[in-house]
Amino acid sequence: TQPAPAGRQALGFFQLLLPRGADRARVAAALEAEGIGTGQYFSPHIGQQPWVRQVATIEPTPVADDVAGRILSLPLHDAMTAADAERVIAALDRACAAPHVVSVSEPPRIAETLVVGGGPAGTALLTAASKQGLLAALAPGLVLIERDRAQPFLSAVVDNPYPAIAALAGHPAARTVDSYRDALGVPLAEVGPLLRATGDRLHRLLTENGGKVLTGHEVIAIRRDGDGLWRARVRDMASGAEHERVARNVVIATGGHQPLDRLVAQRVAGAPLPELARHRLVQSDDVLSTGGFEKVADLIGNVRAPRIAVIGGSTSALATVALLLKKQPALPLGAGAITLLHRRPLRPFYHSVEAAAAENFTDFGPNDICPVSGFVYRLGGFRLEARELVLRMLGVDGREPDPRVTLHRIGDDEARAREIVAGADLAIAALGYRPRALPVERFDGTPLALAADEGRAMVDRHCRVLDAGGAAVPGLYGIGLAAGFVPWGKLGGEASFVGQANGLWLWQNDVGMMIVDQLLAGRGRRAA
Repeated sequence: TQPAPAGRQALGFFQLLLPRGADRARVAAALEAEGIGTGQYFSPHIGQQPWVRQVATIEPTPVADDVAGRILSLPLHDAMTAADAERVIAALDRACAAPHVVSVSEPPRIAETLVVGGGPAGTALLTAASKQGLLAALAPGLVLIERDRAQPFLSAVVDNPYPAIAALAGHPAARTVDSYRDALGVPLAEVGPLLRATGDRLHRLLTENGGKVLTGHEVIAIRRDGDGLWRARVRDMASGAEHERVARNVVIATGGHQPLDRLVAQRVAGAPLPELARHRLVQSDDVLSTGGFEKVADLIGNVRAPRIAVIGGSTSALATVALLLKKQPALPLGAGAITLLHRRPLRPFYHSVEAAAAENFTDFGPNDICPVSGFVYRLGGFRLEARELVLRMLGVDGREPDPRVTLHRIGDDEARAREIVAGADLAIAALGYRPRALPVERFDGTPLALAADEGRAMVDRHCRVLDAGGAAVPGLYGIGLAAGFVPWGKLGGEASFVGQANGLWLWQNDVGMMIVDQLLAGRGRRAA
């Protein structure tokens, strides 16, 4: 500890923590009414800042969240007298003692469904219902909670039964997306405006039909009580005030992330990845997010002929390589500068067996063809820029490989794989995503361990969240990135596919409707 210097110290500001349960916004308003100004320095804290959340990996910070939510800065200036300080303290005591700032007074209203997350997956659930004309039936009693204050594709709006959504087909963003009709997908950068416009219309329809949207709020934890109801602790991101929401069902749509603890424990070719890469290790999410490329350029800026190892065979791995190759100003990449280390074969997506044959691609069998759509490698094949890169690296139909990129199958030569990572100037781990943490508790407040906590799929084939023992948790559903859902039955997909399927089209159609049907069925049983 640093010893305090002799003599009296001058404070630059004076902050304190309000009692738990106090509504900071109302306390501040009460002081303002008495002519006393306040502030809330360090709130939101660094981990809650929007830009930081875009460019950094944020693990749960419950202590910082609690402090930032209760911190209040009191007046302090050179001309302040002891009497001024006493006046401020007395006003603060009155504000904190006022009944209206203490949470929990009347029994909470029971919602039918609480949707945690208003991003692509949470909005896709509403899209699925709207496409079947069921949004008006689903909306009453539905509460959607989203951290951000602002927030698939063309199929979400074309011929939608709700005129407000169908009208978006003429939106400029929709016309941009429609220009990719004959392509093998739509770049995410082109989808954002349409997603936001669709989300705005969906939120409006939800509210008009008896639902509620809370933006700028986050769910801290959910608890299932003995009465079978879910109780969620909800925090206002601006004021830090907390309240409780009670619901019969909860849908987790909080997306995925690349947790640091998983990276620390990761092994490549039999060796710990952090030991091989040391301080030269970053994750693909860091590279693909805003400012990520600039970070890479800074890390290798002084290297004359940099060597980069990208570890993983996922879409994020291929997208990372594509970004490094095309982004401007260009990196000084020579021949073989980037090595993609992967375990499974890299496969391109094709619309049909005939389309694959037309390019002389024959590396597939009956189990690689979707029986529903006829697509080749429907789930396991790469699309868009990743697909084109794979086609080039495999030399399909006379394509020339990019000389700046080499491929290395880890299982073929593990010693060489270790050498590549250890000798790289930068190692980028693209090892997939895990669900974002949403603490789930039993009625006594003790943690309820989930399958996702142990690295397994979060949901079963019906999108029900699984506990650590593999049993479905009643009234708890999951959808979106890293949920671990694998299509089956009428949803299609090749029999050879291994892993999880993540796709907005699936969420907006059959996967979303799977949850909607279960929610409406439960409501119907109670009504009967």
